[in-house]
Amino acid sequence: MQPTKNKLRLWLVTCPDGFSAEYEDIEEMFRRGLSRLILDKKSRSGAPRASDDEYERWLMSLDMEYRDRIWVRGTPDLAERLEVRGCVADAPSLTGDVPECWKRVNCVALCNSLEEYCMLPEWVSGAVFGPFFQPLSALDVVKTLPLDYLKDVQEPARVPIIAWGGVEPETIPEIKKMPVSGVAVLGGIWNYADPINAFIKMQRAL
Repeated sequence: MQPTKNKLRLWLVTCPDGFSAEYEDIEEMFRRGLSRLILDKKSRSGAPRASDDEYERWLMSLDMEYRDRIWVRGTPDLAERLEVRGCVADAPSLTGDVPECWKRVNCVALCNSLEEYCMLPEWVSGAVFGPFFQPLSALDVVKTLPLDYLKDVQEPARVPIIAWGGVEPETIPEIKKMPVSGVAVLGGIWNYADPINAFIKMQRAL
């Protein structure tokens, strides 16, 4: 398979836990060209995902103009309530009989298998696959997908694919050999003392 010729799109995932310079860093990345942010936060109550109210409070700390570049981890209904660009949802929740109103929301599916990917309806705008590499921040070995896992997907893919897991500038050359249109990055930005510099290096690698 030939390497992808076009520049891959960067999808930045928010740091699960908040920190003092988070909003300033994200706004600076928006100013530097970031067009896709996945809002996925832990709840202060200890729950694995923030509540609707917590997400709303988080968004209020950013300029409203940036909401058009944000996809929330949750349902299409939540994305509409928060007035963000779209949502990232588990693939099974987007298949079968779904409310018609969901089809007008920009939905990205989180897929765990090619079987789930093949079941996605045409109105879904993207699919996140991974992990393909061992995250540098993981304490335990993470089960990763083989680098040729997507070899049977025709280019351009029916639903654009976004690779995640251990995405670093050093792993981008291997990712460019896959039939993907973008990468979702978390640790490759937030694990560094200077996230802005890490973002700039990632942009250059892409």
